[in-house]
Amino acid sequence: MIGNDYIHKFNRVLSYNSSLESRFTMMLLRDPHLVDLREEFPRVKYWRPGSLTANEHLVDRLATYDDGYRVAYAVKPTIALEESGIMEIRDLILEQNTGEHFDDFLVITDDQITEARSGNAERIMIACDNVNESHCAVVLDYMRTIHEPTTIIAVERALGPDIDVQNSLFCLMYRGFVAHLSPEETFDDAPFIQTVAS
Repeated sequence: MIGNDYIHKFNRVLSYNSSLESRFTMMLLRDPHLVDLREEFPRVKYWRPGSLTANEHLVDRLATYDDGYRVAYAVKPTIALEESGIMEIRDLILEQNTGEHFDDFLVITDDQITEARSGNAERIMIACDNVNESHCAVVLDYMRTIHEPTTIIAVERALGPDIDVQNSLFCLMYRGFVAHLSPEETFDDAPFIQTVAS
């Protein structure tokens, strides 16, 4: 599956070559410390032992974080790891890495890119694109009065229909004020949340 998504966070379109790449992009964007994301960049040269000519590898995603740390990602289905040789390529690139383009290089597979993680991340990003700051303030004030785990539905019932509670909670999760207590499950399957101690 090849396509493009407009990313409000960066005010530009990001392309992807597979649904796995698209889902992983949502997971990356869910991190508030992410300040830049490039696709299909950079093209890195590496040498195999004994080779007189360089090979090239095109990085699937290059993420830059607010502390300046840059991570290159290769996104592959688990079943394609051996045939693609990506683990060996990653090791060679890391051994020969000068730090010019990135500080680390990780291989990510469908073992990490689960439906729950990517689905939750997408819902959070959609919420952040439609944030209502006054609603977020009301929900955060209410959450700070609760000192034990609660559910999204319980907060909705407490605050009533005039506040977009769910959207606000997702925005507060992005900002680190509220934690989803079962991040390996979807919000619908495991709706327990708790205020993060500040």
